[in-house]
Amino acid sequence: MSHSLHRYGSVDNLRNDFCIYSRAARGVNRENCGDKLRCILEIYLSEEVVNFGSSHSGKCYLAGLKPEEYASSLDNSYGIIATFADREAVLGVLKKMKEEGLGISVVVSGLIEEVKNIATEAGLTLHTALLSLGTYGKKNLLPEDEVLQIVTMCGHSLVSSGLVRSVFKKVRSGEMTAEEGALQLTRPCSCGIFNTVRCQELMTQATDSPRNEDSE
Repeated sequence: MSHSLHRYGSVDNLRNDFCIYSRAARGVNRENCGDKLRCILEIYLSEEVVNFGSSHSGKCYLAGLKPEEYASSLDNSYGIIATFADREAVLGVLKKMKEEGLGISVVVSGLIEEVKNIATEAGLTLHTALLSLGTYGKKNLLPEDEVLQIVTMCGHSLVSSGLVRSVFKKVRSGEMTAEEGALQLTRPCSCGIFNTVRCQELMTQATDSPRNEDSE
């Protein structure tokens, strides 16, 4: 399953939030898959990509990972993830991957109906669908909704609630812009699934809304 599956939010603010994870499998197609991964990287970069990376790289694109540096490291990798904030970009990626026929598994995370529609437009049939069934247990221990929507954009939980609250406070006070705050929050997430476009929109909406300062 993908670690981007459990993003939290509303249908409206998740509508333009997609992750595409292309991964080779050990014993199947992982050996000498570097050239195929480089081809996939070129396809990602040919569309309006927001972010990309993988855990082996140590940092994501928005934290300073250079495409050429990353491409040269893909001989020692097995997968590459990219984040998009536009359905047409996702459609473009899937069409180009279909044309290349690389034989690499592709997982697209997003609202299920939207992903199905995009796949159909690209001439593809879904192989498997994984759904998040929600959150159970002591939900009172979770951070507030505006924070939870942002921390769940890092599937490895490297973006902390405390950091998000600190950035929110700086944005509200005018110490930094929502765009600057989103870039700061993406840096700990090395695999590249943190969507700064969505983060900036969420922070702008939250800071424009009246709020009880005692909850900070």
